[in-house]
Amino acid sequence: MSLRRLVPRYPALAVCVAAGLVAALVVLAHRYHIEQVNRTVEISVDGDDWTTLARRTGIGRDSLYDALYRAGARSVTLYAVSLRRLADAGRLTVMAGSDVINAARTGPVAGPLGDLLRAGQISPGNTYVVGALPALERVRAGLAVQLLPHAGQGRTTLRTGSGAVLEIAGRGQEIEEAPLGLLSEDAAQIRAQRLAIEARIRNFREVAPGGLEAFFTGLRSLGEDRLTLIFDGPQVLGYDRLIPDVAEQIKSAGFAFGQIESFTARRRQRGDPELALRAKPAVLRVFSLTPEELAVLNPDDARDKYVLAARERNVRILYVRPFLTTPAGVDEVQANLDYVASIAGDLQQAGYRMGKAVPLPDVTIHPVWFLLMALGTLAASAIAAAEVLRTLARPIAARSPSRPIAPGPLYAGVGVGVVLTVIALALHKVTLWSQFLAFLAALAFPTLSLMGFLVETAPGRAGWSAAGRPGPPAGSGVPRGGIRLAAESIGRLWALSGVTALGGLMVAALLSQWAFMLEVRQFLGVKLVHVLPIAVLGLLLVAVEAPAGTLWARLRSWGRQPLLLEYGIAVIIVGVAVVFALGRTGNTGLPLLGPLELRTRVLMSHLVIARPRTKEFLIGDPFMVLAFALMALGARKWILPVALVGAVGQVGLVNSFSHIHTPLVYVFLRTIYALAFGSVIGAGLIGMVLWTRRWWSPDARGPDAPADRVPRAGGKPPAADAPRTDQPGPRREERPAGVPPRR
Repeated sequence: MSLRRLVPRYPALAVCVAAGLVAALVVLAHRYHIEQVNRTVEISVDGDDWTTLARRTGIGRDSLYDALYRAGARSVTLYAVSLRRLADAGRLTVMAGSDVINAARTGPVAGPLGDLLRAGQISPGNTYVVGALPALERVRAGLAVQLLPHAGQGRTTLRTGSGAVLEIAGRGQEIEEAPLGLLSEDAAQIRAQRLAIEARIRNFREVAPGGLEAFFTGLRSLGEDRLTLIFDGPQVLGYDRLIPDVAEQIKSAGFAFGQIESFTARRRQRGDPELALRAKPAVLRVFSLTPEELAVLNPDDARDKYVLAARERNVRILYVRPFLTTPAGVDEVQANLDYVASIAGDLQQAGYRMGKAVPLPDVTIHPVWFLLMALGTLAASAIAAAEVLRTLARPIAARSPSRPIAPGPLYAGVGVGVVLTVIALALHKVTLWSQFLAFLAALAFPTLSLMGFLVETAPGRAGWSAAGRPGPPAGSGVPRGGIRLAAESIGRLWALSGVTALGGLMVAALLSQWAFMLEVRQFLGVKLVHVLPIAVLGLLLVAVEAPAGTLWARLRSWGRQPLLLEYGIAVIIVGVAVVFALGRTGNTGLPLLGPLELRTRVLMSHLVIARPRTKEFLIGDPFMVLAFALMALGARKWILPVALVGAVGQVGLVNSFSHIHTPLVYVFLRTIYALAFGSVIGAGLIGMVLWTRRWWSPDARGPDAPADRVPRAGGKPPAADAPRTDQPGPRREERPAGVPPRR
């Protein structure tokens, strides 16, 4: 294999790469241990929706909570009470002053409000609350946290007479929905059924001086161990100027921030990343399905989404709402209990524990290991750059590719990178530098592997015969049988992927930090990593066939060719496919193609432990197997396009390792499954090629046919050559395959 030549060419850099890979394995072993320890998943049920279900069916809340615990739930998420919620529950009466005045026109108003109305103390612009005195005191204390005083005067006044009335200066939705905290009696009722509580809180519209501290003091009084705050609405608590204060209160109280997983930037709560970084490491990833999403899912599909969130994305709180609409004749409560039990059962079968979720510890990389990985990544990048330049030297500058690149600039570049790494470590600013190093690793290793297995053995390199077929390696012959051809092509795919996976290991190790494992920070340059190695591969495959010093002339010649309609249509189709594929890359991308792709994904997730990525097992890996087979068959015309499609699987392999929120076990398993399925599909493609070989293969020509003429697809022979004479004819123009002659 030509990759073995890299060690004698760049001995010092090769040693640096080896040292970096060893350090990466050490870091990944530590990360694997942390992932195996952190396997407790908490199913938290939505307090409001499950209470609605209980009211509709007449079941008592205590009985429902007990059944939920036996089904696998471990907590109930309580919404912070508000005036509107208390009124809906029948605990308080809330009326605007204008409503009281209007009601007096239709009849006498009795009770405390009637007394105030007759005394002329009802203002149409204020809000009035009637209830038991302890409840009113609780409301008054809750509102004092958020309502700023007017001209030094408080916004609430407690009036007593025939009954207690709380007068609030102002009216509207902001006052009626202001979060007042959690009720201790609700928390006690839930804990009596062995369930923990979590809090669902909306952001404050405004905060009075000292109000934030008072609010968290009220939460502490609940006595809940490791309370998780899951924020309701489009903003986190404290957005946007009080996020540092909220983070400090969360950490000092021993609470955790429940970060709701979002797949698009539009759905992410505002202030989420900043609060997560400031509350570090007291953060738990939360996955939920909205009522709108549940409306188009069945319980089995919803269960699959929850299970995948815990297994493949390190989500540790599953926020479960019930199905409030069930088929006729189905027991609503039992159907939803079975739904919760199915989620817990699948997770327990996979080795997870049901319990109170614990935040991930602050995962960091020891500076020594980080420095070694940086050294290895920089060295690999230098080797890749040198090899690309060395390969392009002959077709660009008529320079022999056997001459190595001068090592001085390579060592200088690596040295500068090491100095920058030391500076980043000293300043404790390694996040951005880690992203840059991971980007380099994701480019360097696939480029080196593709060059070693495709470019160095491509047509135009040593080992290829004049007819365009690869000469047999020493000690072996050109594969003749289809089984042997498929076996050797599949073997080369696995060897190629093994080298590419080294880059994946380096990327995964460099990003094995808390912020990336919680997806607060993400791998940068995903789309560039998908494009650049493939573009470089295409350029190099063209370059190795170009005569010395003719690459630019050849590219200009191709660029000046007239574009036929059929090729124009093909370019448009390929361009749309590339744009769509790039849109699907990254952590947030374009949606699925439709129900067929969704069903295929669900089917794959049931067939194997870790679902392989579609672009690897269905596209990239099979076409790479086919590319190796075409090289052996001498079909040089098709090697370039097929190899470029096959390279998609290699860049996708590295990209799988960049998903740091996915446990390492699943990354390795999905890579193995992708290679296995891709090998089978690739073998099928080879069978199709061999079956159709009689229409396109050079072997289908007559014995007197010239070596550089290949029959057209479909079996039609080429046009007959002019009669030969003993006189020498004009010299034939040398041009690359597929390029028409000059006119």
